[in-house]
Amino acid sequence: MEKIGHFNKAQHNEKFFNHFDVDKTEFRDWVVVGIFYAAIHYYEAYFARYGKHSYSHEARDEWIGNDSRIGDTYTEYRELKQYRRLASYKDKNFTPADIRNFVLPKFNTIKVKLLSAIESNKSIA
Repeated sequence: MEKIGHFNKAQHNEKFFNHFDVDKTEFRDWVVVGIFYAAIHYYEAYFARYGKHSYSHEARDEWIGNDSRIGDTYTEYRELKQYRRLASYKDKNFTPADIRNFVLPKFNTIKVKLLSAIESNKSIA
């Protein structure tokens, strides 16, 4: 997938998770999963800018942690990844407050940083 494809997929995933009212839905686990994968596609759009595509979480983890332009998002990425694991594989019941106070702020930090890094290296198209 090229950078524009990843960018579009990130926005698509955002539409998905924003479609839920976290106060009412029983599918908060899927909201968390959608948030994580939206972040993944923003990262992939950034890396595609440099002709890179990660085929594993491990490779992506290393690239994020070692990239001087976006490495400061690594903590947020790691925490989002852990939230996604809890949502997917454990019996973690995320509350609306969990999503608003912990999950979304990490996603927003990542998104803002990556969009800025992508924009500073020419347009996404």
